[in-house]
Amino acid sequence: TLASHEWVELHIHKLLTSRFLAYALREDRRADIGTALILWSECYRQDPAGTLPDDDVELAQLARFGADVEGWRAVREGVLHGWRQCHVETGGQMRSDRLGHPFIAEIAERAVKRKKGRARSREESRLAVMRSRVKSKLKGIAGMTRIANSAHAVDAITRWLDEHGLFVNEDNVRVAADAVAGGPRVVSLGADGETR
Repeated sequence: TLASHEWVELHIHKLLTSRFLAYALREDRRADIGTALILWSECYRQDPAGTLPDDDVELAQLARFGADVEGWRAVREGVLHGWRQCHVETGGQMRSDRLGHPFIAEIAERAVKRKKGRARSREESRLAVMRSRVKSKLKGIAGMTRIANSAHAVDAITRWLDEHGLFVNEDNVRVAADAVAGGPRVVSLGADGETR
């Protein structure tokens, strides 16, 4: 989902030249434009992002009609111009109880990619800091300076510590170095203070 996002793309030219806007204005259905914008905003908070439920009770709630489902049904066709039933996969199963809009789906897909890219970047930064700390600890341990100069070894030790949820301290770095090198896997303290 994109529920935590404060903004998504709004293509002003595409909206202003759309058939949806032209027909809503021609048929004096200006209220449909506002309702459509509410649903466009709500669709990014859905799972998957960029879709809407194909259920009038849920749509009435999302469109701020509340319990007035009949009021919603009266405007549904105009408001959902361009939306159509789509198939989504959740938990390995195909569902067809969602509505999708091709252009909005493109916007959602780009936003999800950006979100994943930012998450990947944060993770890479976290691991880079951890690698730097591992290298520093290795340099301080007698006989491990050569290992500290091997980017491959530092990376392997960092991954091992991360996978086991261990802090970067001298004892844990020694254990990780032994484990990575194929030595005995000695018990050490985890981030939660428990032995592993």
